Amino acid sequence: MDVEIEDLSERDRFEVKLQISLYRTAEKVIVEERKDEFEKYMEERKERIRKIIGVRKARIYENKELIFEV
Repeated sequence: MDVEIEDLSERDRFEVKLQISLYRTAEKVIVEERKDEFEKYMEERKERIRKIIGVRKARIYENKELIFEV
């Protein structure tokens, strides 16, 4: 399913963008010794996004540009 972030409420838009930002930050700072913890954290971010948008699998767009996939 394709989701345009602008179609979400302001609160949901904020939440989705926050979760994407947290996910990407974790991706950048992942430490090999704690990789499992980071991967769990990153999956939790994806799960939160899924809950907000109400679908299990989606491509999220902003201004018709793909910004994230869950």
